[in-house]
Amino acid sequence: MKKILLSLSVVAAVAVVVVGATTAFFSDTETSTGNTFTAGAIDLKIDNESYYNSLVNGPATWDLRDLIVEKFFNFVDVKPGDDGEDTISLHVNNNASWLCVDVTLTSDNDNTCTEPEGEDEMLNLDGSGSTSPSCSTDGELAEDVEFIWWADDGDNVLEEGENTLSGSGGNLGALTVNGAPAMVTLADSNDNIWTETPDTPIPANEQNPRYIAKAWCFGDIAELPLPQDGETNDWSPATNNNNDLVVDEKDGGFTCSGASSANNVSQTDSFTADISFYAVQSRNNPDFTCQAPRGDE
Repeated sequence: MKKILLSLSVVAAVAVVVVGATTAFFSDTETSTGNTFTAGAIDLKIDNESYYNSLVNGPATWDLRDLIVEKFFNFVDVKPGDDGEDTISLHVNNNASWLCVDVTLTSDNDNTCTEPEGEDEMLNLDGSGSTSPSCSTDGELAEDVEFIWWADDGDNVLEEGENTLSGSGGNLGALTVNGAPAMVTLADSNDNIWTETPDTPIPANEQNPRYIAKAWCFGDIAELPLPQDGETNDWSPATNNNNDLVVDEKDGGFTCSGASSANNVSQTDSFTADISFYAVQSRNNPDFTCQAPRGDE
């Protein structure tokens, strides 16, 4: 208590001294104003170049943008033996990121039951056929359209040494409507499809984008990679790229045969699917994996 009273006395004494006096002194004031935290951002942008039965598919081709209403496929009259290819570029802005893609089957409908469809569906069910053919309520088209996805170098064709994406082959019939998506790793703490080095995120604001490609076939699809040219030529899956002079040959690095879909069970059927690309910051997420439940990362 004494110490406190003494301090007060000293302050009072000083006050008496300066009252009424003119005093000059040095001074300096340093003020930090407008202190702010601003969250960083990740902006994933995508473009697409699409081909359908050897022709550029304009409605599914677009320049670099955020996806709003864009569709990678929107076909209304596909037939066995039809095929297509898309080359997609992925650009990550602002922060280095892991990249993943989800494919979710959202509908698989039988739609209208034509007579040949009903007859073949009855044959598939009991092997006998029927005088009163009928169709199931579930569609078969998702089981008949097969896909291959791969890490492309930007030239629109599958070449030797380009990695196909695990979990992306086959058809969508293995997925259930409104079920869990098929999660495919592009780059996470365990894998990077563009490099031989795992645990490598995609750099931010890099001038060279990452390319992936997908080919589909109404029927059986198989890999037939072209020789790696070491360049990013603007090839087309509709071009005779291997120069073997076979007339009308399409060399996209894959083959498509409609023989497995020769019957009529998928007539008038349709399916829809969502394809979602997502980026997750790599900083502070060193153990991120695309296969983990989204909420756990």
